[in-house]
This record gives sequence, structure tokens and C-alpha cells, in this order.
Amino acid sequence: MSGGTVIVGGGIGGVYTAMNLIREGFPPEKITIIAREWPAYSRHRLAEFLSSKVPFGRIALGLSKRLSWMGVRVLAGTEAISLDTAEKTVGIKTNGGTSEVEYGNLVVATGGRPFLPPIPGVGLKGVVTFHGSNDVEFLSSLPGGSRTVVIGAGLVGLTAAVALRKLGHGVTVIEARGRILPNLLEGPLAEFVGDHLTRLGIQVLTSSLVEEVEGDEWVEGVRLRGGEEFWAKSVVMATGVRPNSGLLRRDGRPIEVDEAGRTGFPGVYALGDCAMSRDFITGEFVYRPLGFVAGHYAQLVARAIVGRAVADRGVIPTVYEAIGPVEVYAVGLGGAEAEKLGVLGDVEVEGGENWREARVFDADGRLIGWERVQSGHLHSVGSANAYLRIRELHGGRAE
Repeated sequence: MSGGTVIVGGGIGGVYTAMNLIREGFPPEKITIIAREWPAYSRHRLAEFLSSKVPFGRIALGLSKRLSWMGVRVLAGTEAISLDTAEKTVGIKTNGGTSEVEYGNLVVATGGRPFLPPIPGVGLKGVVTFHGSNDVEFLSSLPGGSRTVVIGAGLVGLTAAVALRKLGHGVTVIEARGRILPNLLEGPLAEFVGDHLTRLGIQVLTSSLVEEVEGDEWVEGVRLRGGEEFWAKSVVMATGVRPNSGLLRRDGRPIEVDEAGRTGFPGVYALGDCAMSRDFITGEFVYRPLGFVAGHYAQLVARAIVGRAVADRGVIPTVYEAIGPVEVYAVGLGGAEAEKLGVLGDVEVEGGENWREARVFDADGRLIGWERVQSGHLHSVGSANAYLRIRELHGGRAE
């Protein structure tokens, strides 16, 4: 389909790019989506899929059916295996063999892949990630009262732990760093979340390194570096993601893009968990595997493809997640990321019986980040206010 736009990836980034292209007036019949999994679904809702045992259709994105109805060509169950930027072709593999698809513009939205640290035993049966529907189907099949060890206490690990606990399983969470949610929340807010996890009956161990996943063919347990052992019927590896960037680079690093998602190859764009993104506050390009970031760049890439001017300052990352009875909000830079980017000034924390809030400032006293945790759904408007305030304070940053 010479002259058309080919999108590699059927996740949020790819689906939203297709819809934004159509909104910009691009003919839907000139859009092709290459997707290993279809319909598209939100990984953000995998914990809901597990704990509530809802039908898969409930977490599938309704846009998938709409795009097909509008005339977008979807090559479902298809994997992109090669790219020839000179000939403008993508090599694809299906059950029927291999072939090529021509493109006028190409959008690489291949997402990320789970990172598995080099721990002995991670290849045993019963060791899964929490990255796709197959993982959820396996965990759903476990008999009631099974024990699971979750390695990694980020958002993915904690939402998986809560979902498993809701099903009646015994759950232990093991985190190598000194607190849970280390890349997202300040210490007092992380402690607030941890206290609620304990009340749910989830055991949380921080500053703990896994030495080995034990078992013969199937997992039987986990041994820590200090020798402590935990029996387990399954192990969930929630140890982060790495960019699935192999179509454009061989070193495993995220794809470099400009402010509109353009790569160094003519007519080739990249977005989402496989690519870099620009931070609004610092102007630096960083790697942030967040659905919010993919959605932001889906608009920019669509505008660029149809020839509209794109002058974007970057992304103010925004996260919302429910972890059991606790709602977690984060807008802008957290203290750890701000320090890494060299802009951290001060952090202020306050709270009450059912909430904690943190504000992160740069060296000039300007707000660069806001975090809140609270028990119960209180319809906090603080996240929107923080977003607008950060945008106002840093909107004058030179390009």
C-alpha cells in the first residue's frame, strides 16, 4: 500500500495514532495496523481482568472494532520482523509464512517487553510476567489458596499482588530497593501505601534481593540472598520493561525521536514504550514507558504525518492508579527523577489520617511535581490543578 501509513503495534500507541490520523482527515483505508494481538487492550486494566475475572472484551479497547468498521486494514496475528528504510518495506511473519508490506509513512509503536533479571530459575514453569492476557489466564487458573511471590514493587507488581490477594491467594512482594514504588512516590507516601497492603494481608519485603527461583521443572519457591526461603506455586516477575526497539536499533535502547516523534529515517516515526519522549519541564528526552506518554505522542505523530506544524514542549507525566483501597496520583517529576535530571530543589510532605501529599520543587522554588495517596475515592482535583500549575510555571521555557 504505497503512500499509505503503516503502524507496527496494536497497543494504545498504535490504535490512538490511527484514530488521530482519521480525525486529522487521513483516509482510513490508507492505514494498515500490524498487530500480534488484536483487539487492542489496556495493560493498565490487567489487574481488574484478573481479580474480577471479567471477560476479556471488558478490557479491550472499543476503538479496535471502530477502526475496523471505518475501513482500517488490520493484519492481526502478524509480527513485523524486518525493516528496509531504503525500499520502504516492512517484513512480516504470519502462520502462513512471510511477506512484505510497503509504506509511505511508518509508525513504530512496538511497545516494551518485560525485563527479566539474570536470576537462576526465572525460566521455570510457573514464572510469569504481568504483561499480557496469557499471564492473567495462567494466574486465574491457580487453585484457591495458592501462594505467589511477586518480585518488584512498582505499580505493576503491586496491582498484581492486590488482585491475587483478592482471589484469596497468599502473596509476598519482594523489592530490592528500600521502599515500594521507588520511582513514583516519596518515602512517607510509599509507607502509607505499604501500611494498607499489610492490612490486606500482603507481606512486603524491601531491601531484599532474590538469589534464586527454586524448583526443578515447576517453580517451588524463592530464596533470598540472606538465605530466607518462601514457598510459592507461582512467581510474578514485575521487574520493569525494556523498549521493544529491534526494528530500528540493535542495542536494545529506546528509539530516539524529535518533538514530533520523527526518527532519523525519512517517513519513520516512533512512540510509546519503544521510544524516547521529551520532558516538558527540562526539555530533556527521557524514557518513560507510560500509556499517557504514548497517547500524547499519538496526536503529535498524526499531525506531523498529515503535514501540520508541530511545536510541542514535551510531556508532563501523569499517573493514576488504584492499589487496593488506596488511590495514587502523580503529576510531573518525582524527587528521584528530578534529582537524576539535576533539577531537584526541595520536597514538602504533609498529610492526615487518610491521606499524604508531596510537592516537589526545583532550585528556584517552582513546582515540578505533585503526588497524593488517599484511602477511598475522594475525587481529588489536586492532580488537575498541579498539572495546570506546572504548565503555567514552566510554559515560558526556551525551546
